[in-house]
Formats: sequence, C-alpha cells, structure tokens
Amino acid sequence: MSLFPDELPALDCHAHIAPDVTDHQIGALKGAVVFAMTRTPAETTHALRRQDTTLVWGSGAHPAVPAALKAFQPRQFATTLKQTCLIGEVGLDRRGSLQAQRAVLTQILDAARDEPVILSLHSSGRTGPLLDLLTSRPHPGIILHWFLGSAAERKQAVSLGAYFSVNAAIPDDTLSALPLHRLLPETDFPASRRATGATRPGVVDPLEQRLAQLHDTTPQLIRRRFWQNLRELTTRTQVLDRLPEPIADWALEA
Repeated sequence: MSLFPDELPALDCHAHIAPDVTDHQIGALKGAVVFAMTRTPAETTHALRRQDTTLVWGSGAHPAVPAALKAFQPRQFATTLKQTCLIGEVGLDRRGSLQAQRAVLTQILDAARDEPVILSLHSSGRTGPLLDLLTSRPHPGIILHWFLGSAAERKQAVSLGAYFSVNAAIPDDTLSALPLHRLLPETDFPASRRATGATRPGVVDPLEQRLAQLHDTTPQLIRRRFWQNLRELTTRTQVLDRLPEPIADWALEA
C-alpha cells in the first residue's frame, strides 16, 4: 500500500553534516533523509566509512576551498564512486581561479561519465561557465544546487535535463520559474542557516509551504512531488538500487 504524503520523511538533497556525527545527533534530525555533501577528499574518505540508513554521503571537492582542489586526485576520486552514488559538493565558484576549478570539475565529470551517480553542483557567480562545461560533458544526474541563473541560463539548464535543489531563501519569482517536476528540496545547512531559517538539516517545511502556495496545492503533496522527482532522477541514472534500502523504498512508495 502506498504511503500517504504526510508519512513520507522530510527530504534534504543538499546539506553539510560532519562525518563524525553520532547516532544521537542523527536522531535529532527527526527522521529526515539527508544527502550529505563533503567539501574535501579527506572529509570524503571519513564519510564513506559510514553506514547510515537515512544519510547519503557525497564525494566532494568544493570549488571555493583551495585545499580541496589542491588535494584532488582523479584516480582516488574515481575509486570513491564505487562506494557512493552521490557526488557533491563540486562545481564552480566566483572565488578563486576559474582555470583550477574548471580543471578539477572536468576530471570529475569525466570520472562520472557512464557511472550510476547523481551530482550536486555549485554555480555561485559562475553559472555560465558551469553550464558550458555541462553542455560539453552532459550527465543525466545533474542537480544544480541553489541555482540563481538568468532566464536564459535557466532555459539552458532545463534543456540539459538538470534538476534544481531549492531552499527557503530563494525568491518566489525564481521558484515559480523553475519546473516543479525538476525540483528537489535542500537546506544547505549550516551555510544558509541565517538565510533559510533552517535550524538543522531536513527543515524544509517553510519551503514546502511556500511552494504549496505558489502552486495552489498542499505542503503534503509538495513533499510527495519531491519524492517522486527523486525517484524519477534516481531511476534514470540507475542510482535507485544504490540508495540505502529505506530511502529507496520511500521513493518507490511516493
């Protein structure tokens, strides 16, 4: 029997959690399913030793962290993709060398080609160069995190098949312009705590309420839509079977 929408847990497709998080701290997330991004190869190594049923750990090299870019090793990164179905946080950022960031991201996209993974991509200040790179190296599992591109860039991203992870700090006009069937929720905790009001990963209720108003529906049905979108994305990328079993089951039941 399918779950009712209000029985589905909160879904947070982009947040940051320390890899040494305790079971007690995970319990404080109140059952939320979180896609936990890492910023450096060292953090990734620690995170991928874990076995969590409600957390999906990413393999990341944050573009705004110079040490992460310097430590990036393509062969080591490719090995992590055997341990996780999530790449993140990676991308391009206005801070730092575009050349260095693009070199690392190009190697990441090359490693991800034909792999059953999804990618959470950062594009702050360099949306155009990111979309140009994705056009030359497309992947079916692209999620654009906190996307604030122009109308033309939004159209380009949609044509590439990208999904968008959005949070409560994004303006209504931007939320309304993004296709609902391509949206996934995020908090970007803790970086966005002040902007979104999220006190922990998984606090997506304000976003669900706003989207419900914008689309003349209920927050419960917005949550179901999020889970359906996740199911569609992870099915087309062959990621669904790589998710922790409870998460895959919720996606299938949505």
